[in-house]
Amino acid sequence: MRVFLYSLPGVLLLVADAVLFYPLPERLAARFTAAQGLVLLGGAIAYLLLHFLFRKPERMYLWAHEFTHLFVAKIFLRQVHGFHITSRSGGKVVIDRTNVAIDLAPYAVPLYNVVALLPATLFAGRYQHARSIYLGAAAFLFAMHLCFSVEGFIEGQPDVKRSGRIFSFAVVALMLMVWAPILAGPGTHAGFSGLPGFYREWFGNGMDIALMLLARGRSLP
Repeated sequence: MRVFLYSLPGVLLLVADAVLFYPLPERLAARFTAAQGLVLLGGAIAYLLLHFLFRKPERMYLWAHEFTHLFVAKIFLRQVHGFHITSRSGGKVVIDRTNVAIDLAPYAVPLYNVVALLPATLFAGRYQHARSIYLGAAAFLFAMHLCFSVEGFIEGQPDVKRSGRIFSFAVVALMLMVWAPILAGPGTHAGFSGLPGFYREWFGNGMDIALMLLARGRSLP
């Protein structure tokens, strides 16, 4: 019943995701130079080669995944009865009760990218190559987060099955899109300046697209 109740808002949110995603790549690309775009591409490709041709950094990802569960559970004042990560059974956080935020937080928050924001913000403007180093590392870490998150959805992890894959995917996709401009900030010459305007224009574009689609739908016979 829970999955069914979450399915309808999940479908509506998926439509909103598609509308917001349409203008996002072009707007993000405008914040980077061509050279920076190549650095981003190189960082992502480097991780994909590691993931599919060599050895997946599973333990590294599991620490971030389970710690995010733990951190969000503490925010909601849940009782944590256990936290462990093993090579055989993976990771697990035992809490008294969960909710949607606790379940989906590890997929919606790329923890290593968020942690990298602080040193990147401090040093990106001080050293000549700091921005490029950050962008390459950020693309590497974000690609890792995406790969393991996709695998979690495909395998049907209990975190995503509790509220249904449709709703879970819609929420995670929206949050990752919202994170993207922030994570890109330290690697751009503009930094974090202009981000409020970026979000305002981005959501405005999304609203315009949605209204246009509604108008076309109404005009159909």
